[in-house]
Amino acid sequence: MTKHTTSWMNAANTIGKIKSNSTKIKEMKKILFIVMLLWSVPGIGQIKSASLTASGLTCSMCSKAIYKALLKVPSVKDVTVDIEKSKYDIKFKENVPVVIDDIKNAVTDAGFSVASMQVTANFDHVAVANDAHIALAGSNFHFLGVADQTLDGDRALTVVDKNYLSAKDFKKYSKYTQMKCVETGMMASCCAKNSLGGGRIYHVTL
Repeated sequence: MTKHTTSWMNAANTIGKIKSNSTKIKEMKKILFIVMLLWSVPGIGQIKSASLTASGLTCSMCSKAIYKALLKVPSVKDVTVDIEKSKYDIKFKENVPVVIDDIKNAVTDAGFSVASMQVTANFDHVAVANDAHIALAGSNFHFLGVADQTLDGDRALTVVDKNYLSAKDFKKYSKYTQMKCVETGMMASCCAKNSLGGGRIYHVTL
């Protein structure tokens, strides 16, 4: 084997290694890109606070009963009461899962009902529209009566499920969808099409 032949073979091997390394680098870049996408998936967020108006109160003792019941909810950090308006501003603990129904149940278990409720959550470039389904902070949400838009930062969501507003207002918002989940508050086949798991789904508007 001549020196020229050996040199060509060495050069070919070197080029092959470079191509192989180049392919590996490209593959690593692809993997890194996918990981970054997973980390930046919108909808993780956090439910930071809530504001609810209760009904059925007749005295200051009623207000105090709801206040005490709300403070017993594991996710609740603090409650501020406006007795005249029967309004309760609730702050949630950080890194503690918030179950919206727990707030409503605390009010109803105290012997009263929820007339209206808003929750404030943090969004990171989340696209929503009428009938959009998203997962946020461990809960699933179905948007009703909203225009196509992208949510960023803190936004207030009004809960429009049964027992969160008047029957008249529930009827108004339920007209924005043909999906069965609006009647039950539980996921149905319509929700499965949106790649969400089973269980509770909250219907909200902006």
